[in-house]
Amino acid sequence: MKRSILNDATGNVAIMFAICLSVMALMAGAGIDLAHRELIRRELQGSLDRGVLAAASLSQKQETEKTLRDYFKTLPYADDVTITIGSSIAKSTAREVAASASYVMKTAFLPLAGIDTMRIEVVASATEARQNLELSLILDVSGSMGENNRLGNLKVAARQFVEALLTKETRAYTSLSIVPFAGQVSAGAAVFDKLNPGGRFHDYSSCFEFSAERFGNLTPSFKNRQQIAHFTDEYFGRTDLQPWWCPVGETVITYHSNDASYLKARIDKLERHGGTGTQFGMQWGLMLLDPTGAAITNAAIAGGLMPKAFANRPAKFEDESTLKVIVLMTDGEVMGQYRPKDPYRSPDLPPDNKYITNKATAVEQLHRVCDLAKEKGVVVFTIGFEVEGIAHEQMARCATSRAHYFSVKGLQIAEAFKSISGSIRKLRLTQ
Repeated sequence: MKRSILNDATGNVAIMFAICLSVMALMAGAGIDLAHRELIRRELQGSLDRGVLAAASLSQKQETEKTLRDYFKTLPYADDVTITIGSSIAKSTAREVAASASYVMKTAFLPLAGIDTMRIEVVASATEARQNLELSLILDVSGSMGENNRLGNLKVAARQFVEALLTKETRAYTSLSIVPFAGQVSAGAAVFDKLNPGGRFHDYSSCFEFSAERFGNLTPSFKNRQQIAHFTDEYFGRTDLQPWWCPVGETVITYHSNDASYLKARIDKLERHGGTGTQFGMQWGLMLLDPTGAAITNAAIAGGLMPKAFANRPAKFEDESTLKVIVLMTDGEVMGQYRPKDPYRSPDLPPDNKYITNKATAVEQLHRVCDLAKEKGVVVFTIGFEVEGIAHEQMARCATSRAHYFSVKGLQIAEAFKSISGSIRKLRLTQ
């Protein structure tokens, strides 16, 4: 009898079942606790991600910790979340925030295994950086811009472009120059005289002569550089435009400004002139972005034509905190260059000119400047406004890529400028 009791194993099944049931219950409970932990982890991560993005915004005015805490308010356990700021760096053009959030979760089933709590921690970081922007807006004001109200449509589009770029948030680090070109580009009397004192032989206009080898090179010295004679080519006697090869009046360069009202007023005053010297427009547009051209900036400031706040512009080409952009708009092919046979001939007399540069050479000069701009990291957008034939290729060839070239007609020019302003915003804002 004693032997049979000792050898009886009929109760082992129940014991084993009870043990297995306990293990299975613990495993199921652990699964529930772990699933709950993952839910909380995702909630914490989502709140922290949104919080650091908001805290890193350049427009953010709140303290970093308060901004982060606001994004945890909706969580039922928000008061028990610990937020630790790893770093918070704020500059005028960049802000960086790194932080972690932790929460100690009480377990429901794992205490059976001696685990009463589980610590959950997540980390996140965000950076928002806006680059300084230096932009040259190069605008064709040649005689043909009078066709189909091209100049009127351009002025509307250019004003909208200025408004899009110079907002309350962006104007502090944005400067825009306007370079109107016809046969040539006028630096304006004040800047001309400061760059080349005593270099005038007439007072009608203020254009510098550039020798052929200057195109595709950085800013030259203006000292003793020849002044272009005041003359016209085919527009003599016209009253519907200014016939002069070198622009006069208000149709001169506007230097580095972030005053939207001033820039729009300058655009409104542009007048049509003779010739299409696109290579000169491009050359001046690049010189205004060229750090070796500081003499131009100094002359403009000395002449009261740009704010002293931009005295440090143009920045170096390799400066990663600065984006340099050219927007070149024209309505036709590049023209050859004329000059008076007698530079002292009175502009009141009919033209007596010589052909000094043919179209092919002028185009080659333009492309040299375009290539140099792109080589230096300048983003080049071009607009062909109601252009035909070879002018398409000239503008497409100059642009940073085919995607940076816009061929438009009529009121479409406003859409081209709108698209370009959107592209510029994307280029200088990274997160």
